[in-house]
Amino acid sequence: MATTLTPDDIKSFKGRGWLHNKGTDSFSARVITVNGKVTADQLLAIAEAARKFGSGEVTFTSRQTIEVLGVPASKTSDFEAAVAAAGMSVGGTGPKVRPVTACKGTVCPRGLIDTFAISQKIHERFYVGWRSVVLPGKFKIGVGGCPNNCIKPNLNDVGVTGVMLEGGKRGYRITLGGHWGRVGGAGIEVPKILEDGESVLAFIERTLAFYRDNGEAGERFYKTLARIGFEKSLEMIG
Repeated sequence: MATTLTPDDIKSFKGRGWLHNKGTDSFSARVITVNGKVTADQLLAIAEAARKFGSGEVTFTSRQTIEVLGVPASKTSDFEAAVAAAGMSVGGTGPKVRPVTACKGTVCPRGLIDTFAISQKIHERFYVGWRSVVLPGKFKIGVGGCPNNCIKPNLNDVGVTGVMLEGGKRGYRITLGGHWGRVGGAGIEVPKILEDGESVLAFIERTLAFYRDNGEAGERFYKTLARIGFEKSLEMIG
């Protein structure tokens, strides 16, 4: 069946976190998780909303969000209200900070940092706190608990990885400019290892400000770094 929606309709829904199901008047709801972790009650709420308002099918994205398929345009507001009652929201699109991904380093035997805690702080400060800030392009942040790289933080615009330092201390290695897609590449390591979570948050904030102020419209972060030069960019980030 052909869609009756106009391109402007589809664009407007996408800005709210709704992705068009091609050839229909229905959408997939992108339900945001903080770091891929939800409660059992939230899973039940998503399942109920999928049955009541969607096709009953649920998929999971590479960004650890949850997509509910087949929600008619007329039911999108009802769906949003249902998941909001369980403490969740629909969104995660546009030239902004995207949902934060994290591995299970908090509970993994190999985890060197508390990935749940630091990724939740990143989510609250930047995904939520910077939600009204329009950036040159989308901006992804990933947190890994150890150098095994399971969540591939170095393929994010900013990657945070737990590392072991001399004397048994633990720190945070930062990479900048990672990206995936048709043309992908690993981020470049920042030479200095950060020693605490607050330093990580402060560095990400300076990095976002640098990108906001120096990136060109439509330019992904890795291209900004390449255009300005990595060393010069690090000096400007501070």
